[in-house]
Amino acid sequence: MNHEHLLYRVVMSGIKEMVFIVKVEIDGEFTYAFINEEAKMRAGLSERDYGKPIRLIQDPDVTSYLYEQYKQVVMTREDVIYKDAYQSSSGEVYYSKTRLSPLFDEQGNCAYITALVQDITESTWAERSAIESKKRAVESSERFKSLFEHNLDAMMHLNLEGEIESMNRAAEDLFHQENIRGMNYTHWIASADRLQTKDCFQSAVEGKAESLRLSIRLSEDEVIEGISLFVPVLVNGEVTGIYWILKDVTGEINAVRKFEESEEKFRIIAENAQDLITLVDHRGLIIYTSPSYKKLLGHDETDFEGKPFSFGVEEKYIERIDQAFVRAIKEGEPFNLQVRQLTADHTTIWTEVQGTPVFDEQDTFKYMVVISRDITLTKQQETKLKHFAYHDSLTGLPNRRMLQEEMKKELAKADTVFSVVILDIDHFKSINDQKGHDAGDAVIEEFAARLTGSVRWSDLVVRLGGDEFVILLYDVQSKAVLSQIADKILESIRAPWFIRHHQFDVTTSIGMTIVREKNHSAEEILKAADEALYLAKEKGKNTFAVLELN
Repeated sequence: MNHEHLLYRVVMSGIKEMVFIVKVEIDGEFTYAFINEEAKMRAGLSERDYGKPIRLIQDPDVTSYLYEQYKQVVMTREDVIYKDAYQSSSGEVYYSKTRLSPLFDEQGNCAYITALVQDITESTWAERSAIESKKRAVESSERFKSLFEHNLDAMMHLNLEGEIESMNRAAEDLFHQENIRGMNYTHWIASADRLQTKDCFQSAVEGKAESLRLSIRLSEDEVIEGISLFVPVLVNGEVTGIYWILKDVTGEINAVRKFEESEEKFRIIAENAQDLITLVDHRGLIIYTSPSYKKLLGHDETDFEGKPFSFGVEEKYIERIDQAFVRAIKEGEPFNLQVRQLTADHTTIWTEVQGTPVFDEQDTFKYMVVISRDITLTKQQETKLKHFAYHDSLTGLPNRRMLQEEMKKELAKADTVFSVVILDIDHFKSINDQKGHDAGDAVIEEFAARLTGSVRWSDLVVRLGGDEFVILLYDVQSKAVLSQIADKILESIRAPWFIRHHQFDVTTSIGMTIVREKNHSAEEILKAADEALYLAKEKGKNTFAVLELN
C-alpha cells in the first residue's frame, strides 16, 4: 500500500478544517507528508509538494514562524496552539487557530506533527465591526481634529508610501519616542502579520478602509496586541493619505485570564465564546452557562442553571469530575480532565474541561470558572492513529507491536499457557516477480483472510511484514490440537486461488511452539517458532513442524 493511501486511512475524509501532517526529518527539516482536500484548496498546495522542505514552498516570513512552532512541539513533546492569518490561493485572507500535536514512533521520537487548522475568520470580522464605528465619528473635520489630538488610541497620518507624517499624543506615548516621523509603519509589525497588514494598507490606498488584529513590537522586550485600522483620506474623491489607528487591546486580552476582576466583563467575553463557559457556585450548582451551550450541546443555556456541576456529563465520569471540583477548591489549583457530555439528541461529544477556582480577598471560595472545549474530532483522530500504530496497513491485521504487548500480558499471567504459530507463503517471491507487486499484495490480503477464517475469533492473527504471519493461540497446549489447527490452515490455503483473473497455486509452511513457562522472553518464543518453521521447510514445505519450549 502506498504512503498516500496509508495517510488517507488515518485522517477522516469528511474533516472540513484544514489538516496537515508534517514529517520531522532527521536533518531538522520539515516536510508535508499529507494535506487534506480543504488545505489543498485554501493553501494552494498539492500532492506534488509532499516530501519537499516546507521552507522551499512557502513564503520565508511564514515558514520562519511555522518552523518555530514545529520545533517547540518536537522539544516539548506537547501540543502547541497558536493563531495565525493566511491568504488562500484565490487571494482571500483567512484567520485561523491551529493545534499542533506530536505523533511518536515506536522509539518514542516525535516522527510526525499533525496540524488541525480551525477557521476563525467570522470572529475576527466581528472585531472589525467594532472598529468600523470609529469611521462614523470622522464626519466633520472640526470634530475629527479634536478626536485626532485627544483620542486615547494611537492615530497617525501616513503618506501613500506608508511613512508617518504626523501623529497624536497617544501615538507618541505608545511608541515611547518624541518623533517617529518619516518611519514606515511596517517597522513595528511582527513578521507573521506583515503580509496581511500590507494587504490592508493597499486596500486603503485604493479607497477601502481595512482593519485587522496584529502584534506590535514596540521594542526588543515589549510586544502588544492591537487592533489596526487603515482609513483612506479622501480629498475631492482622491486618496491623498492614510490614517493608521492603533488600539492597544493587550489589557482586554489579559482580562480574559482574570475572571475574578469583573463578572460583568466575563459575561461579555463568554457570550461571544465558541467553547462552553460555566460558572459554578460554592454549593456546586451551575449559576451561568454561555450561549455556546446551544450550538455544541443543543440545549438552551438556562436548561443547566441551578443544576449540579456534573449535570449532562456521562455517568461514568460523574465521580471523577466531582472529585476534581472538590480538590481544586481545597488545593486552590485549576483542574483539567477529559469527559464525555450528553447532547440534546442523546448523542455524546468529548470535551476537555478546565476549571479554575476563584477566591475573594478573604481567600474564601467564590465560584468555579469552567471552560469546556469540544475535542471530539481530536479524540476520533487519536483513535485512528492508535489503530494505525497497532495494525498493518495492507491487511488491517494487528502488527508486531500489538503481538509483543499481547505476549507480555500472557507471560505475566500466573498460569501461562499459549502457543505461537509462524507462517509464510511458499515461493512468494516468484509471485511478486511473475505477476507484479499489486498481485502480490492481493495474495497477502487473501492469505490473511484465510488465516483469520481458520482459527478462533479470539485468537490473534498478526502480520509481521512481507509474507510472514504469526498466530497467538490462547490457552492451547496440546500438540494434537496444534496438528488439527495446522491441517485446517493448510487445507484452507491449498484451496483454489483466483485473483484478478489469475489462478494461483499457493501453499504455506508452518512453525509452531507451545509455551507453558513464563521464564521465556517474547523474542525466545518467536525464535523457537521460527526454528520450527525452518524444519517444516526442510521437510519440503506445504507442511508444519512443532517445537516445544522447555
